[in-house]
Amino acid sequence: MLVRRFIFLALAALTLGGVSAATAQDLETYRQRQADLETLAGLFGELHHLRRTCDPRFEADTWRERMKKLIELEEPQETEQQALVQAFNTGYRDAQRRYPRCDRRARDYAASRAAQGEPVIARLTAPLHAEEEEDVFAPSPYVITPETE
Repeated sequence: MLVRRFIFLALAALTLGGVSAATAQDLETYRQRQADLETLAGLFGELHHLRRTCDPRFEADTWRERMKKLIELEEPQETEQQALVQAFNTGYRDAQRRYPRCDRRARDYAASRAAQGEPVIARLTAPLHAEEEEDVFAPSPYVITPETE
């Protein structure tokens, strides 16, 4: 009887340990994604000010519209949406304070920040690329292709 109870408790502990490890991994993935989204929102805010200041004819509201689209696609909870909007606004105000007018430093900073956003975007879109790879079909051995000469 004691052996059965021990085995049951050991199996339960292993099962719960597996669930908590998976849950912990999911939570870490979620936190990383939220951090990346907030970083991206801040970059959008900075670029909104900088590009609007340097190229108002071509980029008047481009980055604000991208931010709106990000929120639309993500469909975040209210608190997450507020955090994204706050990050955007903070990025905008920081860039506005540092670069009140367009000059060489402002253009260089905008290019630098855009480049720093690339790995963030790569992390955010990685799951989408993984899904695409799963949907790719292997060539069928039954398809006849013409020989090339």
